[in-house]
Amino acid sequence: MKKFCQYCQYDYLNGEIITTNENSIIFNTDDDLKYVYQINDGYVKMVRYLENGDEKIIGIMGPGDYLALLAILQKKASYLATAVTLTKTILKKILYNEILIAYEKNQSFRDRCLNCAVTRSKTFQNYLVQSANIDVKEKIINTLRILFEKFGYREKGIQILDLPFSKTVLANIIGIRRETLSRNLKKLQDDEIIKFEKNTYILNYVI
Repeated sequence: MKKFCQYCQYDYLNGEIITTNENSIIFNTDDDLKYVYQINDGYVKMVRYLENGDEKIIGIMGPGDYLALLAILQKKASYLATAVTLTKTILKKILYNEILIAYEKNQSFRDRCLNCAVTRSKTFQNYLVQSANIDVKEKIINTLRILFEKFGYREKGIQILDLPFSKTVLANIIGIRRETLSRNLKKLQDDEIIKFEKNTYILNYVI
């Protein structure tokens, strides 16, 4: 996991360490905003629910990420999305006021922090907007690319993405059916654009 800010002050704050199982709700949209959660291990999806009950994934968070940080920096009163664990997850639970005190201590850190939090929050959402009208195969490739940038690694020059969640979740992120994802992944592999086995993807063929 890439560390966005080597000067992050929140890494040193005290907090309660909690462990959650897969598919646990950490907080719901519109709950009172009392804590920021730092992910020590595991993965979390940030979702909003549409009027028809469908789930829209607006972000995938992993080790080193903070849940609800931007909302607190913007002095929001409630959470802006629902956080649901994709795996067994270990989190540090930090009080709202502890975050604000650390944020206000230093002007240069404050400026860097707000810029970092906005960038991290908007990257995935901007991708979703930009990819709304493109071909399904391109959507799949672009989603794998953005997930690789955040969670992938290189081994002997090979770009590898091990996703800790199922193709059903990946399809949900892309906004297509599970069957559509499987069919198009097979085509992309047949065309030697990507390789995959279970939930591991090799992206060297993606230009």
